[in-house]
Amino acid sequence: MSRDPHQRRTATLFVESWPAPAPDSPEMPPLAYPAPHVIACSNASVLLDLHRGDIDMVVWGRVVPDVWHKALAEAPSSQTVFDMSGTPDELADALASRAVIKAFPPLVLSDVAELLSLFSAVTQDCPQRLRLTTESLDDTGFEAVPGALRLVCCYGSASAEWCSYPDPNAGMTSTLDSFSVAFIKGSDGQDAGCLHRICHAGHDTTAPGIHLIIDTVRG
Repeated sequence: MSRDPHQRRTATLFVESWPAPAPDSPEMPPLAYPAPHVIACSNASVLLDLHRGDIDMVVWGRVVPDVWHKALAEAPSSQTVFDMSGTPDELADALASRAVIKAFPPLVLSDVAELLSLFSAVTQDCPQRLRLTTESLDDTGFEAVPGALRLVCCYGSASAEWCSYPDPNAGMTSTLDSFSVAFIKGSDGQDAGCLHRICHAGHDTTAPGIHLIIDTVRG
């Protein structure tokens, strides 16, 4: 089947992470190691796998234009935090306010509005908490999603990590690329779930980057 050469950057690439024996314990059966089930793809069609009960985390590894990277090469140096809970419409209105527009780059706010709409569609317009911050974070501990679903996206030099093992000190960590969108399911109190954390900017960066986190909020 012939392919349009201009569509090479949108090729579908799946990467799956499944349970494996615990480190240094080869005698343990594979299913005894409760590693998170992660599936990643450069195509937005991967979001259809959110309905699968055997998936803990879906990563949409977006390929964005180079101009996006250039526009955020120097993120705002001031520490700004937008943290609000409400309905999707209330959050959308707040993101369009003058104060928020002055605090964050237009490209980021436009993208956040699109991701808010996507998250609302996935969660059927349930109440949400949206956090958008440019603050330089210290090392934070790994945590599980407190609600049913969390969206994480990092811009510029910001980053996030998730752990392949319930004990962050024992398992490997993977990094979420800039502009990639991760949908992380909550554990419902049964297990630790997919442990992850927001990371601080590296010492060689001049800007802390921007983090977006959207959580479902129980009514």
